[in-house]
Amino acid sequence: MERVAVVLIAITVAGSIFGCGSESNAGPPIAWLGAGVPGNFEQISSYDTTGGNRDRLEIAPGDSAVLMDVRGSAVIQRIWITVFSGDPNYLRHISLDMFWDDETEPSVSVPLGDFFGNGFDKRHFASSVLGASSGGFFSYWPMPFARHGRIVVRNESNFPVDAFYFQIGLTHVDRLPRNVQTFHAQWVRNSRTEDSLSHVVLDAKGSGTFVGISFNAESYRNNLEFLEGDERYFVDGEFRGQGTGTEDYFNAGWYFEHGEFAALYHGVVVKDDERGRIAAYRWHIPDPIAFDESFLFDLEHGHANEEMADYATTAYWYQVEPHSNVSPLPPAEERRVLGVKIPRGAVLADDVGVIDSDRGWKVMNIVPLRPDRYEVLVYPRADSAGGTVTLGAEGVAPKTISLTGVIPGEILDPISFTELNLDSPIEFMIRSESDEAVAAVYLRPVLRWARNWSVVGPFPSPRILASEHSPAIDSVFAPEVDPSLSAHYELSDGSVISWRSAMADPDGQVRLNGIFSPNNAVAAYAQAFLYSPDEREVALLFGADDAHTLWVNGERVSERQGRHISRADDLTVSVTLNDGWNRILLKVADLDGGWAFQMRAADATGQLRWSRFPGD
Repeated sequence: MERVAVVLIAITVAGSIFGCGSESNAGPPIAWLGAGVPGNFEQISSYDTTGGNRDRLEIAPGDSAVLMDVRGSAVIQRIWITVFSGDPNYLRHISLDMFWDDETEPSVSVPLGDFFGNGFDKRHFASSVLGASSGGFFSYWPMPFARHGRIVVRNESNFPVDAFYFQIGLTHVDRLPRNVQTFHAQWVRNSRTEDSLSHVVLDAKGSGTFVGISFNAESYRNNLEFLEGDERYFVDGEFRGQGTGTEDYFNAGWYFEHGEFAALYHGVVVKDDERGRIAAYRWHIPDPIAFDESFLFDLEHGHANEEMADYATTAYWYQVEPHSNVSPLPPAEERRVLGVKIPRGAVLADDVGVIDSDRGWKVMNIVPLRPDRYEVLVYPRADSAGGTVTLGAEGVAPKTISLTGVIPGEILDPISFTELNLDSPIEFMIRSESDEAVAAVYLRPVLRWARNWSVVGPFPSPRILASEHSPAIDSVFAPEVDPSLSAHYELSDGSVISWRSAMADPDGQVRLNGIFSPNNAVAAYAQAFLYSPDEREVALLFGADDAHTLWVNGERVSERQGRHISRADDLTVSVTLNDGWNRILLKVADLDGGWAFQMRAADATGQLRWSRFPGD
C-alpha cells in the first residue's frame, strides 16, 4: 500500500502540473518521478531505419553525433545507452552534452561514464534514477524543455566508437509550467588536491534544486584517508552546515567498512582498497536542497586537508534558466583515470620552467626536500612514434629509454635513473624530440629505517571520556628517569618488566600490538642508538600511533597528543647529534586500534647508522 500511495501522489502532482490552464511555478521535476506525464509518448533511438539490424551509430575519432533534436515542449523520462569501443578510456573520452531551449552553452557536459556513475570502469549497479545494468547505462532523471531539446555525444578519443546504441523515451506536452526547472549536470575534476583548497562540487547561481552527486576519488598513497573530508553546504550565501566525513555523507561509515552496495538513493559502486579508490553516489530525492539565489557544495579533501587525491565529481541539479555556464570539459587526455600515479612531492614538468642549454639538453632545476639520499625517478610519457628520451645529470652516465606505450601521452611506469646523496639542487637534463617526453621527476628518499629497537611496557594511559588525550604523555614513568637497558621497572601491581628486543618490519613499522598486552589505553617506550661521526644537525623523520614524546640524548624534542596513524615521514624534527652514539627514546601512547611507530634519519652522507646497543 505504501508504494501505491507514492505513485498516486506522484500522479496527482503530475496531473496538477500539466493540467489545463496551470500557470503556477513548478517545483523540481523530481516530483514527476514514478508518474506518467500526460501527453504523447515518443521513443528516439539508433534503430536501423532501412529495416535492417544495424541499430547503432559509428562515431569516428574526433567526431560527434546528435542523438536527439526535438522542437516543442517535452519531458525526457528515460535514456538508455550501450557502447563498444577499443579505447580502454572510452568512459572518459566520450562525453554527453545536453542543450535546452536554444541555449548555446550546454546545461549538461559530462564524460559518459561519470554521468552514469561509472567513472573508473564499467560496473553493474542500479539506483532509483541512474545506473548500469548488465551492459547498458540508464537514466530516469526527468528532463523537461519548453521549446527545444538537443543531446549530442562526442568521441574525443583516438579510437572509433564501433557501436553506439541508444534509446530516449520522452513525452510531448502542450506546455510546461512557468519557470520550469531544467536538468543540469556538471563534471569537475581536481586531479591533485592541494592542502589549502576544498573540492568544489557545484557553485550554482540562480534559483533551483540540488538533487545529487556521483563521486569518483583515488588516493595517491593507495589509502582511503581522503574520506576524512567533510561536505559543506552554502545556500543563498549562508553557511548551512557541515558533515562528519565523506563516507558519512553517502550514508555509510568507517571508510565503507562492509564494501560495495547499491540502494535507491545512495551506494558505493567501487571500493578498491589496493588502489585507494572509491566510486559512490547519493541522490537528494527524498531530501532535495532548494536555493533561490545560489548554491555552493564542496568537500574537504582530507583530514586537516593533507591527503592528496584525485577527485572527479558530477553534480546533478535543476534550475530555472538562465544558468551560469557549466564548466567546460578539459581535453580528453586530461580526463583519463589515473594509471601510473605521480606521487606528492614530484616536480611536474608542466609546472617548472625548463631551460634550453647550449648543449641541446633541456634542464630542470630540482630542489631536494632536505639533505638526504634520493633515488631519482623519471615518469616518461608514451610517444605515438615510439621515440626515446635521454636523461642525464652531472656525474652520472646518460641513460636512454623508450617511450613506447599503448596510448599516446599516457604516463608510463617510472624509470629509476640513479641514486644520489643530495644536499643542494640537482640539474636534471632531458634530450628528446618530444617536448612532453617527461611528465615528472621525483626525488624519492631512500628509506633506511631504524630496524632494531628495545621496548618496554605497557604503562597505563586510561581513556578520558569524549577525549583523544592520552594521560601517559603527561606522566613520568620510570624509563624516563632511568633508560638504561639493564634497568628493571616495578609496576603498581607488583610485577617487574624490563627492556626486550623488537624488530621493525620491512616498511619500518614497529608494531606494538603483538608485543604488549593489554594494548589499548596504554603506553610503551622504545629506544635505539644513532651513530654520527661528528656533531651535526640532522632531520629525524618518524610516525607514531597515537600520541608520542621523543627525546634525543635526554632532551625532549617532540610531543604530540591526539589520534594519529603511523606513516612514513609524517613528522620531521631537526636535532643536534653528538659525536658518537646518541640515545633516541620514544614514548608512544595508544588510544585503541593500531599501535605502531617508525623512524629514520635523513642522511646525505651515508655516515649515520642505527643500533639497538651503543657501540655495535
